[in-house]
Amino acid sequence: MQIKPENKLLRNASRASSRGSFFERQLSILTTGHSTGESADQVRGSFGLNLLYEPPEPIVDFIFVHGLRGGSRKTWSYSEDPSLFWPKQWLPLEPRFRHVRLHTYGYNSDWGEKKGSVLNIHDFGSALLGDMKTSPYIQDGANACILARHDPNHQDLAPRFHSIYFLATPHRGADSAQLLHRVIKASMTLSGKDYINDLIPNSGAIQAINDDFRHIVQNLHLWSFYESVKTNLGVSQALIVEKDSAILGLPKERVQLLNADHRHVCKFRDTLDSNYITLRNAFVSTIDQIERECLAATQDGYCNTMTVLAGYLVQGGLPDNDLATFLDRQLDGTCQWLTDDTEYKAWKAGVEGAPKLLWLSGKPATGKSTLAAHAVRQFHDCNLDCSYFFFKHGDKSKSSVASMLRSFAYQMASTNPHIRSEILAMHDNGVLMDADDERTLWRSIFLSRVFRTDFHQPYFWVIDALDECADFACFLPMLAKIEKNIPLRVFFTSRPSSAIQTLLLQERLLVSAMEVTAEVSYHDIRCILEASARFLPIDDPIACEGLIAKILHKSNGCFLWVVLVLKELETTHSEQQIQEVLDSVPSEMDSLYTRILDTMAMIPRNRKLAQAILRWTVCAVRPLTVEELKEAIRLDLGEVIPRLERTVESVCGHLVYIDRNSRVQIIHQTVRAFLTQDGLVSDFAIDRLQEHSRLAGVCLQYLCSDELKSSRYRRRGSATRAAKRSVFAEYATVYFSEHIVRSSSSNDNQIATLSSFFNTNILSWIEMVAEGGDLYFLTKTAKNLKAYMERRAKYKSPLGKQVHAISSWIQDLIHIVTNFGRPLLTSPPSIHFLIPPVCPRNSIIYRQYHEYPRCLEIVGQSELEWDDRLSCINFRESQVLAIACRDNRFVTGLSDGRIVLYHTSTCQEAGQLIHGTEAVRFLVFGSANVLLASGGRKAIALWDTTTGTRLWTVDVTERLLTLGFNEDDTILMATTIANCTSCWSVEAGEELEKFFVSDQIEDDSNTYQRPPSHAQISGELNLLAVCYRQRPINIWDLEDRSFIGQFHKSAPDVYHGPLLVAMVFNPNPDLNLAAASYQDGDLVIFDPWNQKQHTMVEANAHILAASSDGATLATGDSSGTVQIFDFETLRLLYRSTVNDFDIRAITFASNNVRFFDIRRDHCNVWEPSAIVRQTATGDGSSEYCSEGLIGDVETVGTPLSDDSEAITAMVSDGDDLLFCGKESGSVFVYEAKTGRQMQELYTHAANAAILLLDWNYREAMLVSIDRSSRIQVRKISGKGSDKRFAEPPSLDQSIGQAVRQVLFHSSGTMLLISTSSSDLVWNSDGHQLASRNPSGRQSWQWIDCSSSTHSLLLAVDGQIKYFDWKTLEERPLSTILQISTEAGDYPPIVSMSISSHGSIICAHFREPPGGQGLARLRLWSASILAKTAQNQISKDITNFDQIANEVKTVIGFHKLLLLFLDQRGWICSISVGKTTKERAYTRHFFIPYGWHCSGELIFAVTAKGGIVLVRKDGIAVFHRGLDFEDRVLLSMDDDAAMSRTEPHWRSPVLENHLDSPRSVHQ
Repeated sequence: MQIKPENKLLRNASRASSRGSFFERQLSILTTGHSTGESADQVRGSFGLNLLYEPPEPIVDFIFVHGLRGGSRKTWSYSEDPSLFWPKQWLPLEPRFRHVRLHTYGYNSDWGEKKGSVLNIHDFGSALLGDMKTSPYIQDGANACILARHDPNHQDLAPRFHSIYFLATPHRGADSAQLLHRVIKASMTLSGKDYINDLIPNSGAIQAINDDFRHIVQNLHLWSFYESVKTNLGVSQALIVEKDSAILGLPKERVQLLNADHRHVCKFRDTLDSNYITLRNAFVSTIDQIERECLAATQDGYCNTMTVLAGYLVQGGLPDNDLATFLDRQLDGTCQWLTDDTEYKAWKAGVEGAPKLLWLSGKPATGKSTLAAHAVRQFHDCNLDCSYFFFKHGDKSKSSVASMLRSFAYQMASTNPHIRSEILAMHDNGVLMDADDERTLWRSIFLSRVFRTDFHQPYFWVIDALDECADFACFLPMLAKIEKNIPLRVFFTSRPSSAIQTLLLQERLLVSAMEVTAEVSYHDIRCILEASARFLPIDDPIACEGLIAKILHKSNGCFLWVVLVLKELETTHSEQQIQEVLDSVPSEMDSLYTRILDTMAMIPRNRKLAQAILRWTVCAVRPLTVEELKEAIRLDLGEVIPRLERTVESVCGHLVYIDRNSRVQIIHQTVRAFLTQDGLVSDFAIDRLQEHSRLAGVCLQYLCSDELKSSRYRRRGSATRAAKRSVFAEYATVYFSEHIVRSSSSNDNQIATLSSFFNTNILSWIEMVAEGGDLYFLTKTAKNLKAYMERRAKYKSPLGKQVHAISSWIQDLIHIVTNFGRPLLTSPPSIHFLIPPVCPRNSIIYRQYHEYPRCLEIVGQSELEWDDRLSCINFRESQVLAIACRDNRFVTGLSDGRIVLYHTSTCQEAGQLIHGTEAVRFLVFGSANVLLASGGRKAIALWDTTTGTRLWTVDVTERLLTLGFNEDDTILMATTIANCTSCWSVEAGEELEKFFVSDQIEDDSNTYQRPPSHAQISGELNLLAVCYRQRPINIWDLEDRSFIGQFHKSAPDVYHGPLLVAMVFNPNPDLNLAAASYQDGDLVIFDPWNQKQHTMVEANAHILAASSDGATLATGDSSGTVQIFDFETLRLLYRSTVNDFDIRAITFASNNVRFFDIRRDHCNVWEPSAIVRQTATGDGSSEYCSEGLIGDVETVGTPLSDDSEAITAMVSDGDDLLFCGKESGSVFVYEAKTGRQMQELYTHAANAAILLLDWNYREAMLVSIDRSSRIQVRKISGKGSDKRFAEPPSLDQSIGQAVRQVLFHSSGTMLLISTSSSDLVWNSDGHQLASRNPSGRQSWQWIDCSSSTHSLLLAVDGQIKYFDWKTLEERPLSTILQISTEAGDYPPIVSMSISSHGSIICAHFREPPGGQGLARLRLWSASILAKTAQNQISKDITNFDQIANEVKTVIGFHKLLLLFLDQRGWICSISVGKTTKERAYTRHFFIPYGWHCSGELIFAVTAKGGIVLVRKDGIAVFHRGLDFEDRVLLSMDDDAAMSRTEPHWRSPVLENHLDSPRSVHQ
């Protein structure tokens, strides 16, 4: 037995304490597979190492090795019956063997064979060791252990031996071996066997093994079992191995007898055999010891991983609590009829022909949930992998397919390391998914990852109450598309449902159907009654039996009825009272509920409390805990109920109960349906509209309370903000809008309360939501409030100050999430002081809160309105021809043959692929973002985007029309203008088939052979659409290559139809829709299967794209206008008019909110609030909207700045002015205090953009260089607030080469001009003083150190060297820093900066393509340049390599702070003034994403610490930003280097002091 090196954490799952007959029942299934026709070799077992069982997460390996004339199966089987092969059939079912991998080892030791054998025990041990070494499962008895210790080739294997079990092993030989040796020797037919000689007592082999074993046994755990029953030898009986030979006599050896003869020490009749139990218990003790040792090292990592995945996947908690609740209700002996049923057994065992789906239906309250829980427990007890989910109507987190899929993904990740690593990689790579989009979850997680796992045993899904799922109709089609080789078996329960039955038939799903009838329930109900009878006032056994029989008869198989009747009987005190209750209680549930309500009404003092409890229990969005309910009742009734947990059930007639997690739950869904039915006459009837209005009012009452109010001044400490909040805070914060959208729209008080909330505590509420780590609730709240306000507008005037303010906040909430989501999650308090100032001037959040005292102040250019265009990526010299997006990556295909990859969330470049020299015209991802296909005029290439590897390339001879993968990414398809569709194997790139299509004429068998104009492939629908000029759209089935039909926009008999310009399939197979756009402007939605038109509007679109969930259709036209429609109805949701180039393509991100369009040389990134609202769906937001109302279409005009006025260069004068060069060739002066443009200084040639500026403070000299390489040096006069004047240039000439850098000497007397091939030093008159001509450099930068050392620093090729200013000669021992890999790669220099006083220098090197972890951020004192010894210099360099990859741009120095912009957009600083090495940095404020996500960033720092950022044709100046501090501590490991997988901090320790400027407490 061995320990696997990569041990994983054992999942702590509850196991049933009793096994007994249950275990026997599981084994009974195995006997059905007994085969009597096996050969002798099969019965004996295979030679070599044989895998019997592999769990998903193995920790321990057991290897069973037989003895003489045994076999790898025969030795361990009582008979030839395969079900008695206990290592394979019994041990995997043992609860403690969940993480044990089982093997047997076979070798030829049949001494009865006629031919001889020269093999000995040493040979057998060597063979076993070799098989263990090469096994793909073990990878990397006593004799094998000795050999492993002595053989240097197996040293890595030796430490993994943990325990050895000897079963009647002759350590000192056996007399029977001596006898056998003599028999063989005397035989005329048998030949000698060396291994028998080794077993003769006191043989040399035995002695050598024992002597060697004593020296290596120290760390081994030994178990020796000896036989105690003599073996029948025919003529006599004897012990084959005596006790003294079976025991080694070594320290710590554990010795135990087995009550068996030699043949049966390892053969057992059944699991109740005492010898099997003895041996199994010994195994379990070893397993427990190994797991304690192994899990101690891995538990923290596992728990951390699962915590991350819980936050990534789970919303509303795990189903463990539901499982425990139902198991608590189960009594011993109940539910057994289900697992004993023949049909259930066949489904579970996977008997050939048995369906993979099992449907258990039953009437309400017949115990289906408990039966489902029983099935789950059975799977766990058998060590079978199982995920489960209990649907619950009315609980938002438990009523959707998406919630179930996320829970399944989490549960499967918890037990399967491969699935866990795949989903963790999704999280680490920033893969964003719509949590409510079941199709995206199914595709991204299950089809692309989970179902590609190599399952070693069946996996079970248990789904309870499928009919209570709001969207179950989309789940069964998913199951229908699972490949047959995936060993998934699904058990689901529901009430009898014709809808489910119809879906099963439509999807052709084979299902075994079982029903919970009254007859099968009677046994379980009797168990409940017998267990409860002892609590009733009845002593006569006969009378008790009669009572049980009467209740059983009236129950009709309904468990809930029995439970409620027993609750009432518990209050009786005599047999007469019992009889009265039984005579009066109705047998129908509704009548019983009415009786309970009437009884409750008879106690007036409890009426209000009971009404409140039922109100909150029935209408709450999720179950409230007892403490939450106490606080809700206090706010609702003004009463404090200190011991509510003792009275809640009795006050409500036991219609509610408290579960094991202290949540107050309705006893059954039928109670909710009864209380909310129309026409119920009772004091406890629930009118949902009114009750939701009341619950919304209570939530808003809390949200408007003083508890949430925040000071308008930043406090000196963070403790005050951390004041303890009410237990009701989380519920009110998250769910108040759910009650509003479900409430009556005629309630004017609700508008007033909402307005009060938005005027007081809205920012504190946003902070609370952000602290929860999920901003989904902000967008969900906005969506709910919008739906409510639109519905209200039908009955009430939409005018008024309060209504306008609420509508404005709805808009702002969406934009806050899209624009500031990441910084808000990073620092929730930023909503008070950092976010309002950067919002548009006309937004309500800016108007209400930007004047907070000492708030961040922004002057200069800023938006008036929200901009839905987040970013624009410009490729300048290349045209963008193709785009695709999947998960966390989007890619663009360029005209120069490049494919550029980006992170979807940050729009940061992630790498480049080279398709070839031809333009990239087609890009398409597989189901995940791993596989990418690219196509051009001549070739198709397949890529692995995780490694950047080209997998294969195929040549194409005809022009491509479309590319696409099939649904499981095994085939890549392409259709060309030659009417041909080719299919290639994704794995090998070989062409699988080629088939031809044509334009079909329905009334004629002839076909047209002209080239098609359009083609579209849908892997989801498995369809191909082909269209010919002015002809209908032909639809083909890709499964059987058959023609389906034609879609005619006009009459079918009209030959010249309208010209098709674009077409797209809806990717949601549940909708079966496609969209087509025509030259006449019509946009049409039709069904591709029956070719029926659904709807049509005029859109003038020539580009179409569908979101991955199929809900949204995006169109683009030749004028640059983007329109967003609801796909099914073509209701216009959004329009963006941009005076820009025509649109070439559009694609959606996987979250269905963000989308991208490409136009000529740039790519736009959009995230309209209208789509955010559209996709923030839920299972109840529209449930109470009796009449819909289509809101106004959101039309946005995105103004484009004048490119000729764009600022292209900027430099500070060291005080309060900024010199800015523009695209027009002019140089302007800006004022830092106000951010406004003051004046134009001078102009180069018209439209010759100013590319470089530098300023010399001492001489007031400004140098400017334009695109034509013309250089001007001018003296600037004027001081303070006076107007500045540019004197005639002292230098004005062109050098004929593109200038990359210009630099003044600190004295202003010399000027460095650097190009790619030369470096020149001039004096102020333009006379050349020195030059050098380097070659081959791609990235370099000079920096002036003349103020302290009269030197120049040059960063190039991973090195920093210093030179003489006047001569440009390299100084001796000049290398200050050198960074390179063994392969000679150098990280390119990003920037070098020097502090204003010239004492501190900073160098930032970027990680080169392909990684290597070479990004560097180094700081050092300029004084070290005077030193000459290189080893002295290196010690003075401060290493900040940990965060080098997270630094997007080094901005510069302010006093003793190095300022930089991180990858997330935060302005950060490092203190450089401390004598000890600083191991932290400070986060101050953030730059809005759209301001820094693309293009060249131009920053400056003012003398007062203002941060200046160029924004198109203006500047934005951030004042007081450095007053805000958020401390981030770094690792104390000086040499630790952080490699970047995504732009985010790697688990820093945060000290948040946002409210305390310049105050940091260690």
